[in-house]
Amino acid sequence: MRIVKELERSPKRVWFLAPTVDLANQQYEVLQAHINQSKLICGADNVDAWSTQQVWDALLLNIRLVVSTFQILFDAVQHSFVRLDSLSLVVIDEAHNCVGANSVARLMKEFYAPAKRQNQIVPHILGLTASPLMRMNLKDIDVLENTLDAICKTPTKHREELMAQVNRPEIMTMPWAEPDAPERPFIPTRVMSSLRKAYLDLDIKKDPYILRLLSRRNTTRNKEELQRAVMKHDTYSQRQMKSFYARASEIWKQVGPWAADYYIYRVIIEFTDSLADTSELLEGLSEQERVYLGEAFRKVSIPSTLGEPNNLAPKMEVLLSILQQDREDPMGIVFVKERATVAVVAHILSIHPLIKGRYRVGSVVGSSTMPGKRRDFLDLSRKEDLLSLERFRLRKFNLLVATSVLEEGIDVPECNLVICFDEITSPKAFIQRRGRARMAQSQLYLIVENLETKAARAWLEFEKKMKARYEDEKRERVVMEEIEESDIGLAEYEVLSVESTGARLTIRDAKGHLQHFCASLASRKFTDWSPYYVFHDTNGNPVVDVTQSIPMRATVHLPASLDPSLRKFESLNVWTSERNAAMDAAFQAYKALYNAGLISQNLLPLSEKDIFGEIEHRTGFSLVGEQFDPWYPVAQAWCRDADPWKLFRRRLAISNHDQFMHAEFDLVLPVPIPYMEQLTLWWDGNSSWSIAMGQDMDELSRASSRAVYFSPAPDHTSALLAYSFGYRFRSKQIEHDKQYPFRLVSLDQKLVISDMGAIDFDPDSAADLLPKNLIRDLSNEYHPYRYLETIPTKPAIELVGRPYRGFDQAPDDIPYVSLAKWPRKAGYFHNPSANNNTQQVSLENSKPYPRVLPINQVKIDNCPPVFTHIGMLIPALTKALEIHLVASDLLQSRLSDLSLPADSLSQIVTAICSTSARTPANYERIEFLGDSILKFCATVYASSKNLLWPEGYLSLFKDKIVSNSRLAKAAVEFGLDRYIIYKPFSLQKWKPRYVEDLLATTPSGTAKRTLPTKTLADVVESVIGVAFIQGGYPKALDCIRLFLPAEKWTSIEEGRSILYNNAQSGYGLPVTFEKLEGLVGYTFRKKSLLVEAMTHCSFNGSGGDSIPCLDRLEFLGDSILDFVVVRKLFELSNSREGETEKGLENHEMHLLRTSLVNGDILAFLVMEWGVEETFFETVREGDNSNSASGEEETPAAETTSERHTKRQKKEVKLCDRKVKIPLWSFMRHSSPDMGLTHTETAKRHAGLRNRINEALFGEGEFYPWELLLRLGAQKFYSDLFESLLGAVWVDSGSIEACEEVVERIGILRLLRRLRRDKVHCLHPKEELGRLALSEKVEYVVEEGSGSTGGKEGEEKEGNGERRFQCCVRVGEREVAHVEGALTKEEARVRGAREACRVLKGGMEVN
Repeated sequence: MRIVKELERSPKRVWFLAPTVDLANQQYEVLQAHINQSKLICGADNVDAWSTQQVWDALLLNIRLVVSTFQILFDAVQHSFVRLDSLSLVVIDEAHNCVGANSVARLMKEFYAPAKRQNQIVPHILGLTASPLMRMNLKDIDVLENTLDAICKTPTKHREELMAQVNRPEIMTMPWAEPDAPERPFIPTRVMSSLRKAYLDLDIKKDPYILRLLSRRNTTRNKEELQRAVMKHDTYSQRQMKSFYARASEIWKQVGPWAADYYIYRVIIEFTDSLADTSELLEGLSEQERVYLGEAFRKVSIPSTLGEPNNLAPKMEVLLSILQQDREDPMGIVFVKERATVAVVAHILSIHPLIKGRYRVGSVVGSSTMPGKRRDFLDLSRKEDLLSLERFRLRKFNLLVATSVLEEGIDVPECNLVICFDEITSPKAFIQRRGRARMAQSQLYLIVENLETKAARAWLEFEKKMKARYEDEKRERVVMEEIEESDIGLAEYEVLSVESTGARLTIRDAKGHLQHFCASLASRKFTDWSPYYVFHDTNGNPVVDVTQSIPMRATVHLPASLDPSLRKFESLNVWTSERNAAMDAAFQAYKALYNAGLISQNLLPLSEKDIFGEIEHRTGFSLVGEQFDPWYPVAQAWCRDADPWKLFRRRLAISNHDQFMHAEFDLVLPVPIPYMEQLTLWWDGNSSWSIAMGQDMDELSRASSRAVYFSPAPDHTSALLAYSFGYRFRSKQIEHDKQYPFRLVSLDQKLVISDMGAIDFDPDSAADLLPKNLIRDLSNEYHPYRYLETIPTKPAIELVGRPYRGFDQAPDDIPYVSLAKWPRKAGYFHNPSANNNTQQVSLENSKPYPRVLPINQVKIDNCPPVFTHIGMLIPALTKALEIHLVASDLLQSRLSDLSLPADSLSQIVTAICSTSARTPANYERIEFLGDSILKFCATVYASSKNLLWPEGYLSLFKDKIVSNSRLAKAAVEFGLDRYIIYKPFSLQKWKPRYVEDLLATTPSGTAKRTLPTKTLADVVESVIGVAFIQGGYPKALDCIRLFLPAEKWTSIEEGRSILYNNAQSGYGLPVTFEKLEGLVGYTFRKKSLLVEAMTHCSFNGSGGDSIPCLDRLEFLGDSILDFVVVRKLFELSNSREGETEKGLENHEMHLLRTSLVNGDILAFLVMEWGVEETFFETVREGDNSNSASGEEETPAAETTSERHTKRQKKEVKLCDRKVKIPLWSFMRHSSPDMGLTHTETAKRHAGLRNRINEALFGEGEFYPWELLLRLGAQKFYSDLFESLLGAVWVDSGSIEACEEVVERIGILRLLRRLRRDKVHCLHPKEELGRLALSEKVEYVVEEGSGSTGGKEGEEKEGNGERRFQCCVRVGEREVAHVEGALTKEEARVRGAREACRVLKGGMEVN
């Protein structure tokens, strides 16, 4: 875009000129979507009153682009408020108008040309026009070129493409009268006669203007003005009534009597209705004038209804006959000369029964915004007319009735029907109206009085010439084809061949292959991926006449997503046809792409197979090695006889949650004992035990340990097991026959199995033991119970919760003992959420005596109950030691090359435990970190290794490296699979495994198990996460190299250095970006990186712009943003900010990451984050022209200079306003559609931002998923921020610098707010899935016009565009229904939110 390039190059201002206010408005709407610091100036801004340099300087402060009509710039330069040397570029739209006394022509002749002759600095001039001629005179081109000091050039795009895009309409001349037909007699209707009588009956003495003149001082001048006004009836009211009748008469002639009556009826009705309100229709009329004209209109006899149109003029009947013709999918414009006639014709066409169902009619007229000029209510123009063009663009209207305002400049969709209701008066109008009918098989109708008039004969002759020209173009194509086939060199042209595959490419195939390659790059919106060709002679001049055998070359331009070195290629040879020159350029481009590695050995675009070889399809599960069993080598170590033989000892302190019971043990193993952090084991849902291991480990030789650990009863493990589990596996009988893999030696007292049930039950002598020690059932393998109370006699059976077998036959006259059940299992790694015996326990507790036994059937333990409790914890302790032994072996064997410190063992333990294992901790949190680290490392590696690859190839390369299937395979190849703890730990039916049992079966080493592929990949990422925690990126990369040795991994710093050195040096920062560095808070060493980050792939940089587009930096920045957020979340997961603040759980981290880095929230923040600038606007003091205050009106005789002097007397007050220039406005692009998208999104953002900000940063309880969807921001907004992050990192090499940018845009602030206030972030659709449990959730989305009536402050959107409604079904029930969504996905999410509210009991969620 030429303007953008100029603004980047120069600090001066660009001025864009348009011939009309409407066109200036339209062009401003487009330009301001690209350039934020722009300003529209038109007559309505009271420019005449900008009479000082101070005012002009203030109003243009911080403005880079001004859009105005021609006259405004001329006046500003003429009075020296704007100097030509302050402008770098002047763009003139519809430049063919710059002839004669046109204000731009004068500007060029009177100011530009003299300044240039004196070697003063003048701006560049760029004129835009579809046709440089306004008359049939070719010399006018020379005049225009001399006036604008410019050269007229046509597009240099491939002629074949241009010719394919141009469709000339069929020209039809339609007469509405016979040549000798008598003129239709003018007979005014009754309504018209009534209007004329009302006009003639006006009392000049009561005219408001005459009354005001009479109230003035009696001066000579006032007397003359009064006399002239009375004699000539020259007042505003008199002129309006006279014009009213004249317009009605003209409509009678052009459209018909019914139309004239309708016009009068409509004007009077709208005038009368406007008297009661402040409608702009009567803007500028004083109260006295409204009353005066209102009284006159009340005398006009208008009908109550008019019925269907009838008695139409012949001209109108011709128009209807044209529209009646069968035409598929019509899109048309009817051009009408007069503004009032437009409204009348549009109304007739919209209701006429012959075409009513076929056409949806709108109207468009030009707007006049001259300051001080009253609005003409006789025009029947309305504000609604401004929407007609937009509805026409959206195809809600398919026929527009318009004045000449639609002839030029205004963006109008292509049509297949254009009708000129009034005769065309100039070739310029004809050419421009013909250009509107550019669809295939279109028609241009010229309605003329008859075919014998001079104008009709001229257009018939012109039509013959046009048809002859069409035939010339057909012959031209034939000549071109002959030239193409006659070119010498096609047969001898080189062939690109690949020896390894035999693939070949000739010059004839190159163009199609190149098109296919460009189409395969990506599918981003707003970007034309097609290569385009420019043709030039051997001197570099554009080729114009291709029918001559002119030696030429072609240059092909490839998409901006490619590296600048691969974007532009020229044909090798000189050719005499465009087609052959293009094929040559395409061949050279394709060969260069092949040499750059972007084309496969089969001469096709790269595929996954070309990058990675054979593609492995991911399966859900993999067959892997059995888990390594650490107890087998432990068992072997216990049986070693040879010296040196050692034992290892660590101290264990075991206590319950309130320290009421505690004991100390020595833990003894024949292998080094890995340190284990404090272990918490849950006894039940309310109480827990802790096992703390000493930091120091003692190493004992056989000699020093024999006396302590090999004495007659050194191992207390068997006793502990017997206390707790003896009744289950009869340890009473096995005693010392078998050895447990580890030994626990009590430091408090000697523990023997014989202490179990060693004391006879005597309530008197054993009173001090009963509340504490366990009771044993002698008849049931010494089953343990807790003592409750002694009962003198046998209780009734209905009082016993669970009577034992034989209770009925038991004696009645002996004492009984009431007992409570001892748990079968305890020592859970996690707090049990539910009791499996809830029903049974409640039954026992409902009776006075849960269980009873006769006193002669029980005995009391001789050991304290703490040891029986500890015995119950041995299964969990065994599992915990097992995991640590597995992790220790992994650390010392497979991961030994990483040299991880000993204190990393607990992290390795966490990293190898899956969620299914139900261990104290699992890998989810560390995998969350490791996944982000691997993604970042792979992204840097892919980018630095493949400097010429576009983003699409890089994403494919990176995704395959970090894919679950690749990582799962790496885990197996590395041997990590044998160290993964996956099998669920369960206390159900637990039995001890003894040394003798372990040695009886030798591990085969070939046993297999099945693990999920994702689990294998997750553990790899978890281990990478551990490496990062211990040694940062260097250690993480060392770990990645272990798992993925096939890749030639470089260090992060080396990769960044490659990317930094590859960035362009010495690139000056564009002027438009100077404030961008301040916004980012970082000063770039290589400015080209900042420009690259802001360059969309649609940008067609002029002047050889060698800056790449943002795609590669966005690819890099995506992983950087993810890592910054993940690292912050991981830190929070470990934090304990005060006693009540606990770290984040894994699911909370995932939920917050999704809430912080999704494209919708990034887009919103990009629209919010900006540079604040100050702009000035004018407020005209003392301006009451728009009020009904009775200010003196402008008499007809007042000169223009007098009116100008009056307006200048009104002072101009400057008001400053702060405007935020958002980050997205710095993006460089060349897509008009993207500009429109910017504008529409900005409107939605303005209406939604307060509600979204309140939900995000205020006091909202719910994350605004629905509102962000309603914002509807395209992906390029989030891409822009991610590319900016990538640029900062490449330039600085600092993640901390990137984190500062993430902080500045508000992401980390949002994180703190979401966490602090516990904002509900779960996505409504996911939440609904959870609430629905096993029931099916169905979203039925349909198009509808319903609206939920946006909240206060939300801008009304769409002007009737498509809206969607959603019905949400859960199972067979309809639980929610919402309407008014802008997209289908918004409808689903809003429906899910409402359904969640209903299912949760109607609590308010909005």
